[in-house]
Amino acid sequence: MEGLIISYAIKASLAMILLYGLYALCFRNDTFNKAKRFYLLFIVVFSLLYPFCKLSISTSADIPMYQAILPQIEVTDNTTVDHKPLLDIGLVELLLITYICGILIMLSRFLIQLSGVLNLILRNGYQNSDNYKIISLNMDITPFSFFRWIFIPYNSFKKEDLSLMLEHEKEHADQYHSLDILLSELFYILFWWNPVTWLLKREIKINLEYLADKGVLEKGVEAKKYQYLLLQVIKPSATIQIVNNFNVSQLKKRITMINKKRTSRLMSCKYLLAFPIVALMLLGNAQKTFSRQIENVVEEHIGAETTPSVNTDMSRQKENVYTSVQVMPQYPGGDEALMKYINANIKYPEQAVKDKVEGNVVIRLVVSKTGEVKDVTVLRSLDARCDIEAVRVVKAMPTWTPGKQNGKDVDVYYVLPIKFVLPK
Repeated sequence: MEGLIISYAIKASLAMILLYGLYALCFRNDTFNKAKRFYLLFIVVFSLLYPFCKLSISTSADIPMYQAILPQIEVTDNTTVDHKPLLDIGLVELLLITYICGILIMLSRFLIQLSGVLNLILRNGYQNSDNYKIISLNMDITPFSFFRWIFIPYNSFKKEDLSLMLEHEKEHADQYHSLDILLSELFYILFWWNPVTWLLKREIKINLEYLADKGVLEKGVEAKKYQYLLLQVIKPSATIQIVNNFNVSQLKKRITMINKKRTSRLMSCKYLLAFPIVALMLLGNAQKTFSRQIENVVEEHIGAETTPSVNTDMSRQKENVYTSVQVMPQYPGGDEALMKYINANIKYPEQAVKDKVEGNVVIRLVVSKTGEVKDVTVLRSLDARCDIEAVRVVKAMPTWTPGKQNGKDVDVYYVLPIKFVLPK
């Protein structure tokens, strides 16, 4: 389980780093704020789901119908039970404990902030104004919003200034910016250890401010007047992270974006750069699967105690590798010796035993015309650790007696099912 969690975190972080890197290089400084909002949220959602996106690539057109299938070999955990100390923590376990502790700390911080907002609502009450809930506060803070609750300090600013601030917060509410904030905060909780998550959260927040500023200016507010207001209300005090606050630290960026010349629509095509990156990541995370027909043949022979099944149709695959021949290759000493070799050399991975991983690994190999075992691949995966161990042992096999076709030594495909079974 520890390995799976760490593997998930690494894959999600890889997706996050690549997509955020593209954003930082190509998208950050343009004025397509709505497109940037969508892209930033896409980074969050895709990074969370990417480790689970295991595409199936069918290669049935390139792989022959394997009929040379060796008897299934069963592997059990024969390690003796040692008396271990009660506290036996390795590096992986220590990393996992640190990771979980960090999540708990960040989650506690998030819940404290959320309870603080709810406490303000319960203590002060609210007034309905259109579709908004206005909460008046006797506090020296800048206005902020949380979904459709808008918090306004009624004695800290001029009435005219408060009116503009209120319009700003209404833009946040109308565009559901609190959803983005919450999602980025939860994402930060899961990946607190990755500095890219902090950068991503910051970009999401400032881009929402760009959108709210633009919404206010589109209502006819004078740009200079609005910028002066931003300068007047700036406060050094910390703000609640899970709300949309009128006062954010990136004031210079906001003013720059207000005055920036609109980016050419033609430049929006650069967002298409995300597609090849996503496609390459999905391909990199893909799992090769073979035609259901091949799997059915393997299933029929799993557990069989007979000699390998041979197809009388001497069909030949690419690169002169046969699926079956007149005289099949033979392991030194026969199938019984092969089983003894596998059982003597393969070790049940310790972590797989802890995770109670059981099932079949189906290996494809080629016995060459010189008798060497080559091109060892996994036809059906069970677990990465079991797959690696099975491939290691098969690659280390001694030289076979090669197969013959028309009196000549030839390369022949074989399929070897290996079953990992834990003692009951």
